Amino acid sequence: MSLMHDFIIVGQGIAGTTLAWQLLRRGMRTLVIDRNCGDGASHIAAGLITAVTGKRLAKSWRWDELYPRAVAFYRTIEAQLHQPLLHVRPAVRLFINDAELAEFHRRSAGVLRDLVQPSAEVNPAWFHDSLGGFAITAAGRLDVPRYLDASREHFRQHAAYHIAELDLTRDLQLLEDGVCLPRLGLAARAIVLCRGFSHDPDPWFGSIRFNAAKGEILTLRIPGFHETRVVHRGIWLAPVGNEIYRVGSTYTWEPLNCEPTAIGRAEIEQRLREFLRIPYEVIDHRAAVRPVIDAGFPVLGRHPDHPQLAYFNGLGSKGSLLAPFFADQLANILTEPRQPEREVDVRRFLIPKSLANG
Repeated sequence: MSLMHDFIIVGQGIAGTTLAWQLLRRGMRTLVIDRNCGDGASHIAAGLITAVTGKRLAKSWRWDELYPRAVAFYRTIEAQLHQPLLHVRPAVRLFINDAELAEFHRRSAGVLRDLVQPSAEVNPAWFHDSLGGFAITAAGRLDVPRYLDASREHFRQHAAYHIAELDLTRDLQLLEDGVCLPRLGLAARAIVLCRGFSHDPDPWFGSIRFNAAKGEILTLRIPGFHETRVVHRGIWLAPVGNEIYRVGSTYTWEPLNCEPTAIGRAEIEQRLREFLRIPYEVIDHRAAVRPVIDAGFPVLGRHPDHPQLAYFNGLGSKGSLLAPFFADQLANILTEPRQPEREVDVRRFLIPKSLANG
């Protein structure tokens, strides 16, 4: 079987889509294979990109190098697809309690100094803000569904997309100089698994430990509400357009499935009513599992024993920020004799077979 492709990518979430772009830009013959069922974490992701994160108001990991690379990448894709994808504008964070307010005062003159403004005006007819808040000046939102859909259509037009359900234990065969998928009549120099969190068996990378978390998100219609910034207060409220907003998200660890729950909806609505004054209508409710690796970092690279197999996963809830930088790094590894940074090297996360079977 001839090697008709340089690379096959399995999974068309943020990781797989962004890696495909990076390889195609290098002139690589690339094919993306996806189930196209829309139940992955990327398909409900809010696409939030923010410099300040978490309860401790920490500066986002490697922000200074990741953020400019993300903006430059998405602007390039926007130009190629002729679609607006990345909305760069300040975000608002309202204080939940006095402790969070005090933490902000401690940190705003230090590491956060160039990333925030000490006050954020919000419409008092729309919001409860008795403790006030601050503006995150370095922030944005990727329209993830549009990014994935427009990219898929581009890949399809260039014969770089194929819908299929793969069973890695049966469909994937290793060749001396690559891989093949006999059932699909496909072969390539290498295959890259970008499958997010999956219960399906993976004989090569399946020992990587996840700390995956299920998240639920609501889509709302809020008549007369015209806030264009993302608002954070324990949860986030993000504008979509035409009085449509998304709000989330929950974190649960069992069961890890894509089924929305009444408990998840109630939790989101309770926290939303703590700061939103005006009525809304819930028009959609979805759930997915975030692909978080135990260490909390993205994981990438070639398999140590089978270099024709590669892996890109673990972007978690910050995929829109992380994907361009690390997809570029992996594309370099796949096309040149390079190694991943130690921090994200897949070899660190693979459990030896003797321990995995013990």
